[in-house]
Amino acid sequence: MRLLWRERPSGLLVRTGAISVLLPMQLQNKAEFELIPKSELHSFAVKAYTLPRFNVPWHFHPECELTLIVQSSGRRFVGDSIEAFAPDDLVLIGSNLPHYWRNPGPKKNSKTKSQAVVVHFREECFGADFLGLPEMTGVRNLLLRARRGLHFTGKTRDAVAAIMMRLPGSKGLDRLLALLNIFKLLTESAEARVLSSPGFAPLLDEFASERINRAYRFIFENFATPIRHEAIARGAGMSLSAFGHYFKRVTGRTLTDFINDVRVGHASRLLIETDQPVSKIAYASGFESLSNFNDRFRKLTGVSPKEYRREHHAN
Repeated sequence: MRLLWRERPSGLLVRTGAISVLLPMQLQNKAEFELIPKSELHSFAVKAYTLPRFNVPWHFHPECELTLIVQSSGRRFVGDSIEAFAPDDLVLIGSNLPHYWRNPGPKKNSKTKSQAVVVHFREECFGADFLGLPEMTGVRNLLLRARRGLHFTGKTRDAVAAIMMRLPGSKGLDRLLALLNIFKLLTESAEARVLSSPGFAPLLDEFASERINRAYRFIFENFATPIRHEAIARGAGMSLSAFGHYFKRVTGRTLTDFINDVRVGHASRLLIETDQPVSKIAYASGFESLSNFNDRFRKLTGVSPKEYRREHHAN
């Protein structure tokens, strides 16, 4: 049985290693907390669903989730990502990232069902020290990236899907080895795409250098105000020119692009989870004009802020 209730945190706790940062994201979180029942017989949960339609609302949970859509199509919502999904859709969702799959019910007199296989596991499900093993570095990195959601395609998806289809009937060591094999395939894959923006699910990257993490912290804590690039570079102990090149080489993004990503991601969350006017959200996210906000938002998401809100709230 699934138990859901609402939590309304005053900020977002970002944790990596021994570092914790509370980001002052002032919003009423409408995503529902889902309690995943624990079993004394298993270290992780596996469930095959056959339903008229997927009926779990916009929600989050501390468990990581690997979802394979076997049959059905509709819209997938992960963080601030809104995309179409179809059979064979494979997504890994990290801890506490809001998500849901929305699909229409079957047509009248149709026997077609919505089918999915879902695996839920905690990062520490194999013991507190398991992910600390040198051999698990790749898995630690995978789960960190999954906190923004990862979509897998191609040969990776096909290989993982074949294992997942057998998981509901597996037991004992076979069950455990199957999950470890899935980790191996996902970790080694070059067919993964990040779904949610850094502004919606901000986190520090324990695999990046301390200089990059200082920049992340500064941007996450100050994105709602004008940000001088010189201040970020100074905090990293580098000149502006040197740090700009360094940031682009490490992250693949310019400072300006990354700051705009963070601001649009924060705005997306406010559009989803509050009824604030678009103009108020624009200024609360650090944009100095509504027109600039609309242009940046459309460039990154493909739709206007109003269209984005309407899509997320559609029945």
